[in-house]
Amino acid sequence: MGENDTFGMIVGLFSALLIVLVLLPAATGTIGDVPEKRTVVDSDGVVYNVSFSEEESTVSVGTYNPTRWDNEITGYSIRIDGQRVQNTNFRLDKNERRTEEINITPGINVNQDNHTVEFSTYGNSTQFNFTRKINSSSSGDVPTLYISDVEVTTGTIDGEPSAVANVTLVNPSRQLYSTKLMVHTVGTDGSLYPASVRPESSRTITVELLDDREAEIAGEARLYTGNMTTEEGAMDQVEFAGETEGETQVWNTSYDPVRPTWMNDNYEYHNDSYSRGLGERLSGGREVEGVPIAYPVAALVVGWFAVRRIR
Repeated sequence: MGENDTFGMIVGLFSALLIVLVLLPAATGTIGDVPEKRTVVDSDGVVYNVSFSEEESTVSVGTYNPTRWDNEITGYSIRIDGQRVQNTNFRLDKNERRTEEINITPGINVNQDNHTVEFSTYGNSTQFNFTRKINSSSSGDVPTLYISDVEVTTGTIDGEPSAVANVTLVNPSRQLYSTKLMVHTVGTDGSLYPASVRPESSRTITVELLDDREAEIAGEARLYTGNMTTEEGAMDQVEFAGETEGETQVWNTSYDPVRPTWMNDNYEYHNDSYSRGLGERLSGGREVEGVPIAYPVAALVVGWFAVRRIR
């Protein structure tokens, strides 16, 4: 066998090995504590050894440039449940190696049980699939939306002065959740607001309250994605109490599924320390010069009967 034939055989064997490595079936997660490993070769011949650990929620990427070229441009991206958690481009010299470990928890969607990690490089990709059921209101190391603060104050709603609650929401994750905010107080039977927050961002929502602006106001705020009557999709819940001209106390509580205002036998918030008087409950939050409307109406009725008796 000639020298050219030997060289051709070596090249053919190396090419076949690369094809076998590239065409291996997609990994399906970790087996016990042992990470799944995969080799991916980009379109220029740069080799990626990718390892996924479900237990550690990490992807380890070892990059090697076996080509004869220096300063080779390459790069890769990693997505988890459709959201990008890593996107990098770099250069490698001939025989140079590079190793990185990426935490995927910021991209995990807590509202689904089946999850997919996608690794992509120039001209090639692979994926790892795993199953993990997550309690969305107590998600451990997976970041989710939460209510960071509530401030009871005054504002203007539809041109009229009103008591309001400024509810601040924070999304530390890479996921965009379609969330809703429901606020109940002693005087407000439920105010619903769309409450989606961009990934790694925050926003403050001003909620109209029907409580007396001069009184102490107590209530609770729920953040959720699905149906408020179940724990599925629950994100966070807090209680709060304060005055429009003073401080507002806020404390965390366990998420409590309830029936919203548009359902029969709907939920009403009660707080013995901040309960409404009979006149406030009958007035339903409506006031005349800051006085619950039931009081002047009652006075008119009493006056009318008194005049009738005198006559």
